[in-house]
Order: sequence, then structure tokens, then C-alpha cells
Amino acid sequence: MCAQWLTQTLGLQSLMPHALEIQYGLTAQELLEAIDRRFRLKVALEGAVAEVHFERKLKVASQEGWMNSYQSHDVDGMHDFTVTSLDDKVLKIEVKTIRNGIKPQVEIQKTRAAKGDPSSRYYDYSHFDVIAVCLGRHTKDWTQFAYAFTKDLPRHRSHPNKLQVMHAIPLNGKSTSVVWYSRLQDLIDAS
Repeated sequence: MCAQWLTQTLGLQSLMPHALEIQYGLTAQELLEAIDRRFRLKVALEGAVAEVHFERKLKVASQEGWMNSYQSHDVDGMHDFTVTSLDDKVLKIEVKTIRNGIKPQVEIQKTRAAKGDPSSRYYDYSHFDVIAVCLGRHTKDWTQFAYAFTKDLPRHRSHPNKLQVMHAIPLNGKSTSVVWYSRLQDLIDAS
């Protein structure tokens, strides 16, 4: 009770260790250092960071009243978010992060393919309606996103019902054949 009172009254961080510190027997600092030293783990963390920042945008949109509702999904094989616009249009949204490299682009494919079906790694164009790409790796601003409708994205050459894997993201005034939106509200209004 005393620790909780101090935390609430003085605005201090909890004096109790986080559940992950207890579960793994490591301090928060050791956990962060473990993440920082491992490329794949850091990539997974960046995906989670992008989703948290995107959900913050959805919360603001709900509070400001330019979106009806949203749901977050953490289920294998399902898109990341479902958004309902003010006119009750439902949008399935997948969140990705921009790739490292000189050319700003996003890779749209699953981590693994199902056994016996190499094309299962590619997303079916109807799997989600919108791609939300976090630009944090490129701009260092993890709150910045680019949005496009899946129906506008190029299809895979060998599998026409699947999405192409790599997609250019227009930054610094450059354009692509795909319409990209820099504001979520503009994309929702265009749906």
C-alpha cells in the first residue's frame, strides 16, 4: 500500500518490478540490452512500436470524432486493426514498418510460408484494405505513417490474387503510381 501511495502521490515509477523482469529473472535494463543486441528481436520490437503508435492515432481519431470505432487484433492470420468510419465503412488495416535502405519502400509479406505452398507467404489482396507504413526507421519519427489502399497496390507477377512484395513509398515530394496518404483522416475520408 505504501509503494502504491508513493507512486500515485509523487508520480514515481512503480517500485515493483515489471512482470517480464520477474518472469525472466532479468532487470528492465538487461532486457532492453538483450533486445538492442539482437537484430531480429529489434525488428520485431519495431513492428510492435509501429502498432502502438498507430493505435494511439486511432484513439485520437475516436476522441476527435472523425472515426466511429476500431478494434485491435493480435491473432495469427488476421489483419492488425479493424476501423469503422463515420459512414459505417469497415476497413481492415495491416501495419508494417518501412525497410532500411536508401530507397524508401515497404515489404508486404508474411514471415513464413506454409509447408508445401510457397505462395502462402504473400498476402492475398483481400486480406486487408489498407496498409499503414510506419516511417520511423527512415525519418526517426515513429509517429509518422504513410497509408495506401490495398486495391491500388500492384499484384504479384506469378500470383495475381496476391500482393507484390516490395512497394516504393514516396517521400520528399517524390511520387509513385500508387496514391499514398500522409494523414489517416484523409485516407478514411477517401474510402
